[in-house]
Amino acid sequence: MKKRIPFIVLALICLAAMAAYAGGGNQSGSSTPTIDWWLIGDQPSTLAEGQRVISDYTESKIGVRVNFKFFSWGDATTRQNTMLNSGEYWDSWSLLGTNYYDWARRGVFADITNSLPKYPGLTSTIPKALWDGFTVSGRIYAVPTYKDSAAAHYVMWDARLTQKYNIDVSTMKTMADYDKALRTIKAGEGARFYPIHAAKGEPNGRFFYMLDYDNSIGMNIIGVKFTDKNLKVVNELEDPEFIEYLRYFHRWYQDGIINPDAPVLDTSPSGAAIGLGQGWPLAWDDAWARNAGWEHAVSNLEYGPVYTTDTILAYNGISSNSKYVEESLKFFELANTDRKLRDMLAYGIEGKDFEYVTPTTINKLTDTWSMAAFEQATFFIMSTTHGVPNPWDEVLQLNEQARTSALFGFVFDRTPVQNEWANCTVVWDRFSADLFTGAVNPDVTVPQAIAELKANGFDRILAEAQRQIDAWKLTR
Repeated sequence: MKKRIPFIVLALICLAAMAAYAGGGNQSGSSTPTIDWWLIGDQPSTLAEGQRVISDYTESKIGVRVNFKFFSWGDATTRQNTMLNSGEYWDSWSLLGTNYYDWARRGVFADITNSLPKYPGLTSTIPKALWDGFTVSGRIYAVPTYKDSAAAHYVMWDARLTQKYNIDVSTMKTMADYDKALRTIKAGEGARFYPIHAAKGEPNGRFFYMLDYDNSIGMNIIGVKFTDKNLKVVNELEDPEFIEYLRYFHRWYQDGIINPDAPVLDTSPSGAAIGLGQGWPLAWDDAWARNAGWEHAVSNLEYGPVYTTDTILAYNGISSNSKYVEESLKFFELANTDRKLRDMLAYGIEGKDFEYVTPTTINKLTDTWSMAAFEQATFFIMSTTHGVPNPWDEVLQLNEQARTSALFGFVFDRTPVQNEWANCTVVWDRFSADLFTGAVNPDVTVPQAIAELKANGFDRILAEAQRQIDAWKLTR
């Protein structure tokens, strides 16, 4: 006679199964741990198959599988804060930006300092300068992503249009230069063509950087002018040069140089004549050109290369609540040392999305694997496109040529002004997208923004930042 299993036992079995399936649990049908790895960007259409292939490989190497999850480009920070506030489970985040220091102090990330000696593949392949930049009160809370870590900011152009209208991008030095070129393209391409594509979810694009934001304050209007050896903290909204910059954007929006739907879009569409970003020339002529819908790109270096605390801040942070801290470190060590895994993360499924031509070069077969390679792990073991100059040589050269920011290593402690910072961040987020898309008149909107910021303690943030920088200068 068969024995019946008591209901309570069945219930416990079901609960255990559901717990194993939940975030960070076993999803491979075996006892192999599976880490949830959140990245920013677009989910590939072939994710399920690619995830299986990658997990089979990592399981064979280190006994760990991976479950990819994605934040969209436009709402990553909002989604992350929601997860933190709700207590939602996650194992690791691939992130960019100065939230690292705040979150490290708040205990969001696991302290990996004592574990790092067990992973020499991480400590030997990532330069000491980056580990130093991720040290908070003597402790390390994330794995740096070693890539174009010295910022070189470029303005890139659709080469077809610059050739068509005889535009020499190497001569671009002022906003007036850009204005003339953009209006020439607009006049030639017609009313329905918008040379600049902007979006409210991407409010930080700019042609010129006037301030060093290497103070981890978290608002891109507070900083120190690059030429100021005295390191005086300023509010960019009170700088006449910056206001003139915003006036150009407003005129461009009014005149149809910027897309009219920019204030309501989370992500800017492709097909513009111009783009902005950190990188290097070969990147613009390959991946960026392809993503923008261009055949080829040309670019001009706007500023840099320079090492700042901000520019090194690409990293993988492991949750302090993760059940798999050590397993996550094993995975990141493999991603930073194993070319095959690194290539799969960057390019997709071998034989379907890419194929090897030589042991260190590949041909892409599809564009369906849309994961952003720059946020995953080091660039310098990735295979390169066959027949194309090795871009990582160019990146290393930029890193080696880079000057170091006067504020490199300074980390702003928001604690004394946490309430003011939180309130002012909300205020600035409300104004910044409209200002940087050109949708509003800065002569009207900037005074409103300044008044609201000051009403929420902005001057105290500036004073505290200056106090901390002055104290930091004495310890250098």
